[in-house]
Amino acid sequence: MGKHFSFVHCADLHLGEPFEGLRSGVVGPWTEAIGKATFKAFERVVDIALEKRANAILISGDIYNSNHHSLAAQMAFGRELYRAAQAGIQVFIVHGNHDAEDAWKADIPLPESVHVFASDKVSSVPLLINGEKVATIYGISYKTMHNKENVAKEFHKQADDVFAIGMLHTEVGNAESPYAPCTIDDLVSSGIDYWALGHVHTKQIVKEKPYIVYPGNTQGLSSREQGARGCYFVDVGAFGTVNMEFIDTDAIRWMDMTIDISSIKNQEELIGLVLKERASFKELTERPDIVRLILIGRGPLHKIISSEEGREYILQAINAKEQFRYIFAYFSQIIDRTKPVLDLEERRKLPDILADYLHSYDAVAKLPDIEKIKVLKEVLAETAEFKKMPELMNYISEEMIKESFSGAENEGAERISLEDIDENY
Repeated sequence: MGKHFSFVHCADLHLGEPFEGLRSGVVGPWTEAIGKATFKAFERVVDIALEKRANAILISGDIYNSNHHSLAAQMAFGRELYRAAQAGIQVFIVHGNHDAEDAWKADIPLPESVHVFASDKVSSVPLLINGEKVATIYGISYKTMHNKENVAKEFHKQADDVFAIGMLHTEVGNAESPYAPCTIDDLVSSGIDYWALGHVHTKQIVKEKPYIVYPGNTQGLSSREQGARGCYFVDVGAFGTVNMEFIDTDAIRWMDMTIDISSIKNQEELIGLVLKERASFKELTERPDIVRLILIGRGPLHKIISSEEGREYILQAINAKEQFRYIFAYFSQIIDRTKPVLDLEERRKLPDILADYLHSYDAVAKLPDIEKIKVLKEVLAETAEFKKMPELMNYISEEMIKESFSGAENEGAERISLEDIDENY
């Protein structure tokens, strides 16, 4: 029987890394907050370790990007390590592809309670509580940015290990990866009880027996990294049972907001609706957000939204409302997926497939109800579904047929026009 202990597993801090896809020159409360976000996220990791009284923090690579590890960033990182050390929390680190040994050497001293794994071979250190070994931690760092070797095969739990943890920055399941490629079987066969992985920025529990875990990054860095970002608090019982809790650490959250413009008459109405939706985001995330506004649907606003000037005006108007909010939403971009309003009467006059469809619709619409139902049933009977299962017709009422036909003019025209757009692209 072992001894109860706990640790925080995080990775991919990318301290000081600039956010992607933000427009330059736009100043607001978000300017300073964005610059500090990655640091605030790691502060939150240490806060969690303190609050949970964890015995260790495991950092599985990519503390920095090699070209953004300023002295100020290293000092901020070191300050948090000393804060953990003062609480008796040990810290274990492996270098990843972005903070490989050759690209980064710490310019500041680290506490004695911090262990950084070397890159020449897999090594192990004990996790001690009051002088008693409760687990063995194995790890290896990157020497250079790319590592095509399957170093997972070098990890082996020893017979006297009560509980073994493996730390590796890797891309599991991609044999061609330049980032320490390995398979799930490689990790399982090592005998390691908990794999504390890094590199993949989205949290993922790959397997539970043994635990193979990516915590994701601690702070989203672009619109591709939406939703909560954070770390895992891992509690290990005396008999090796593992309980995990994901805890968010992101200081700013990336989100998408989708608005249908079909019933919106003007820009002011759109801006008002966006601000109303923004309030629900505040309740959902309880922190500042960076939002991509995705506009869909057909409507009179399409002409404005489809122009760069129109989108810029809308963004400026929305962000002006956020200038003085402590918990702000910065709208970074408008994605235009809108389409112009279809003038069906004008389209009937054109010599194309949509006009042919509309004329066919008109011909059926003019028929008396009894004859109309008969024609529509004949059309249904010729479809693949009803040819395969003709008994389905017994479950289709005349009211259902009438209701479907009533929406067929607009829906059919919409589908055909979308096909035309796709062909043009």
